[in-house]
Amino acid sequence: MSVTTFSPQAGPIEDIEREDDRKGYEPEEVAQHHQLVARLVVDGDARAKAAGRRARRTLADMMPGYKRQPVLRLTRPLPMRGAGDSCPVCGRWDCDPATCPPPGAAPGPASRALTGAGVTA
Repeated sequence: MSVTTFSPQAGPIEDIEREDDRKGYEPEEVAQHHQLVARLVVDGDARAKAAGRRARRTLADMMPGYKRQPVLRLTRPLPMRGAGDSCPVCGRWDCDPATCPPPGAAPGPASRALTGAGVTA
């Protein structure tokens, strides 16, 4: 009785990989999207040029006279303390920021601290 031995062969995964390698480089979806947009831009430019116009690229071109809403700020700007200013929290001139406010001391009045920092309330 003879025993037949089979040598290992490539499985389906290796076959798929070989087929993909034969096809060569294929761009990903993002690259395909950029190619599509580039073609649309060229087409739009050609249409605008044929009509004697220029393609609109910016918001000002697309909507003349449109006023943008200002940027929403959820906090007020903090007052900046100069070298010669008193501390805006405790009002002292010799304040150490590591220990401000000192234990048992109440914070200084807000209007005085803001006025001293160059901000009017």
